[in-house]
Amino acid sequence: MVTAVREFSLEQHLVERLRYCGMERENLSDLISIVASMKNKYGIQPFTVSALGGPIPTTLTARYMLQSTMLNKLMNLLLDTPRLAEMAVRPYGYPRPSQFELILTIGD
Repeated sequence: MVTAVREFSLEQHLVERLRYCGMERENLSDLISIVASMKNKYGIQPFTVSALGGPIPTTLTARYMLQSTMLNKLMNLLLDTPRLAEMAVRPYGYPRPSQFELILTIGD
């Protein structure tokens, strides 16, 4: 017998994972919606998202894998992302010369 499987969105997965990080619920939902909108706008999905700050987290750091063809969209990403605190792009190097890691810190 086949049962229906409910598929969760990226936003729901992040809310579930970061529920107990200690961040204010309102701020957390705002930052998660920004990370989820990146997937919808640019088609890039984070491979890790973590809460940063101390003693109470106030920012989210998301890491993405990019191909070299996506690098020209970074200026649009900078202009369109609200509450962007920090951005870093790192090349992976010799084994994967066309791949880059994008690190975004979003929050206060």
